[in-house]
Amino acid sequence: MNPIKTFGRRIGIRLHNSEYARLFSEKNDYTQGRKYLIYNTLLANIANIFITGTFYTIFLTVSGIDIVRVGIINFIPYIAWILSPFSPMILGKLRKRRGVLLFNHIFYYLCVVFATTLMPVFVADPLERTVWFGIFLLLGHSSNALLGSGTMAWHIHFIPEGRDRNLFFSLQTLISSVVGTISALGASAAAEALKGSPAQDTIIIVLRYAAFAIFVISGLMVYLIPKEFPYPKPKQKITIKELLTRPIHSYKFIRMVVIGMLWNFICNMNASTWVYYILNTVGMPYAYTYIVSIICALGNLFLLHWWRGLINRHTWFRMLFVTILCTGLLEFPVSFTTSHTIWVYVIVSMVQGFVAVGTNLVFANMFYINLPREENTDIFITFWNLAMNIGVLLGSMFGTFLLAQMEAFGEVTLFDLPFYGSQFLVWLKCILLVALAFFVLKITPKIRPDNPQDA
Repeated sequence: MNPIKTFGRRIGIRLHNSEYARLFSEKNDYTQGRKYLIYNTLLANIANIFITGTFYTIFLTVSGIDIVRVGIINFIPYIAWILSPFSPMILGKLRKRRGVLLFNHIFYYLCVVFATTLMPVFVADPLERTVWFGIFLLLGHSSNALLGSGTMAWHIHFIPEGRDRNLFFSLQTLISSVVGTISALGASAAAEALKGSPAQDTIIIVLRYAAFAIFVISGLMVYLIPKEFPYPKPKQKITIKELLTRPIHSYKFIRMVVIGMLWNFICNMNASTWVYYILNTVGMPYAYTYIVSIICALGNLFLLHWWRGLINRHTWFRMLFVTILCTGLLEFPVSFTTSHTIWVYVIVSMVQGFVAVGTNLVFANMFYINLPREENTDIFITFWNLAMNIGVLLGSMFGTFLLAQMEAFGEVTLFDLPFYGSQFLVWLKCILLVALAFFVLKITPKIRPDNPQDA
């Protein structure tokens, strides 16, 4: 018998009998919806590689935008989220949202990917390019702030409850890391081979256009095929005051919001500028910037079941504390990354990759842990998105401000190594993340969900 066919049949049998099959094997509207959410995860993670992280930084660099302007561009889109309180008022009037959500999806990527890629062809001045980047990003994110939250109110029907939710998100995480890493390595190898040549810029631009096409296909998939369920009709007219006050009265939910905001604030202090630092100051090879993703992908393949077991045994809250603490402690050694100590970055990134497996799984559940089920979901989704984006905005602004002040001092020698503002910013992240971990530990007894299975 053909050994390849035999191996394929064994894999097929294992998948058919696996716990994952339980979520997708039945033929109904819910399993079909889950399948297309998974397909979307597959496509979106391929496309995202080419418009975020290292490739986004390379694109901004070849467009003549320096590290401080990169930081400014990073927080401009989140200003658009001040419009999000109007979202429930618009969505609450729509009994069918399929067409509106598809429009928003395509318009968003038309602005943030297609238009920003095409614009440098017509605009030569780096300052003018920065301004146009900001305009297009603001337009796309404004549309998403007004309409995008309607997606979760639809797709939340496909998310299973309890431990099955951990299982579903673990599969999403597995696909995200494996597919994203393979795509990133292939593309970064091509970019590295062409580094310094005019062809490199062409590759980066072509990949961004390809990403736009993939996003359009994924949008057609998740907005045209799955069943759209009826949306609960608001008992009374939704006002901005109600949007901002009702979630606050949900004691446990609002504390989850605070944790999420603080996490986003701290993590986004250098989310875009750190990549710029290691590429342009340290001179890091492109492929090295994906070490965390590679290890995370391997960890998802072999350790995801172990992480789910830890969550089930020790509760979601305890593992939230552990993952935040580990993430914070690892920030300190990675700050010693210089052109002379690239090996430090490699070693720490490998450890960060293993921790990221658990971190991604834990944070995928955060919104759902204490979500009031009997309330108008649109209100809580909008409030959550607004709060999380405010956290990102404030963190990006704060980090960019500090970096601009520290960069004025230039290079400082510590421990016989060159230190820049980006490294000192990492030290601050370390302190704040450790503090956040112990804050979570302190308030955990007060915010455990009423249903123990959800914890």
